[in-house]
Amino acid sequence: MDILIIAATGFEIQPSIRKLKKMGATVVISGVGAAPSVYVITKAIQKYKPKLIIQAGIAGCFNRKYALGDVLLVSKDNFGDIGVVEHKEWKSIFDLNLIPSHQKPFKEGWLVNPHRKLIANTGLETVSATTVNEISTNKSRISLFIKQGFVLESMEGAALHYVALVEKIPFLQIRAISNYVGVRDKSKWKIAEAITNLNTELMRVIDGQ
Repeated sequence: MDILIIAATGFEIQPSIRKLKKMGATVVISGVGAAPSVYVITKAIQKYKPKLIIQAGIAGCFNRKYALGDVLLVSKDNFGDIGVVEHKEWKSIFDLNLIPSHQKPFKEGWLVNPHRKLIANTGLETVSATTVNEISTNKSRISLFIKQGFVLESMEGAALHYVALVEKIPFLQIRAISNYVGVRDKSKWKIAEAITNLNTELMRVIDGQ
């Protein structure tokens, strides 16, 4: 099985690790954050030469139409905090004309998963996400992200999209909602439920390959 499973932390996919290894999948823990994820994913691709990469993890959600514990598939992602606040207005690297919004692997500023059939076969609802270095708690920043249409927030997703697109390897990013983005009141989070649902869907998706 030439599938590479990436997770930021071991606990997010702990329920499935033994099964995944028995199935012949390669499991790699990238660490938290975009920078280590880019490095680890790139090294894993060079070493294992996978035909499919699946990143599985939990995420924060901006949209309360989704329930905590829901599992979604990220069809497009971006680096949400590379830019500047100028005159109280957020400007991305594309707004600043530092790089063209269509410069590969970007499409209009997004890192878009082009593998439509692969995505459709998962049966999961697709959403957009943003990847940040600092978890969002600021109300104005959260409002901006909502206006931009982001549904999920993680710290590693865009790293997967970027590397996989450059290396031309099919990929999927699967995320379970553990909390709503905002005040960090962990008493209201559902991490255990999110992890359970994430691993259930991860195994179902792999079985369908």
